[in-house]
Amino acid sequence: MKPVIHLKRAGAAACVVSLLALSAPVWAVDVPNRNPPIEERAMREARAALSASRWALAAELLQAHVKSYPQDPDAHNLLGYSLRKLGEHSSSQAAYERALSLDPTHRGAHEYMGELMLTIGRRDRALFHLGELERLCSAQCEEYEQLRRALEAQPAGPAKRW
Repeated sequence: MKPVIHLKRAGAAACVVSLLALSAPVWAVDVPNRNPPIEERAMREARAALSASRWALAAELLQAHVKSYPQDPDAHNLLGYSLRKLGEHSSSQAAYERALSLDPTHRGAHEYMGELMLTIGRRDRALFHLGELERLCSAQCEEYEQLRRALEAQPAGPAKRW
């Protein structure tokens, strides 16, 4: 319940104290922010670049972001995606591996790593990541379905070594 302030009976100092008292609960709330505003902005800009298929811009934004936030698995995963779209397979793989080392249950990183493995002819490794997704979400998630479809669309052949 908010206190009623009677300006006629209260002096200016009392008004200020009353207003501060109203604000106190807001100041007292201590909710940790996992994503500082600058981080959120960088990720928003990177996602917008990815949505516009601006792979080089996204990679540039995400590389800068992971320098500041090296423990962000989502950023490493998206960096891997943008690098894969640029054809930089080794760097892409390294980014996915970093995402998975930070969060071994990161479904997006398993899906994208599996797609990269298909791209470079490592169907066996793509199947491994499909198995990880099946274990993580009981084959009931979009990441599993996407990788399964990618595997079905590409015929099995001899594995390429790179």
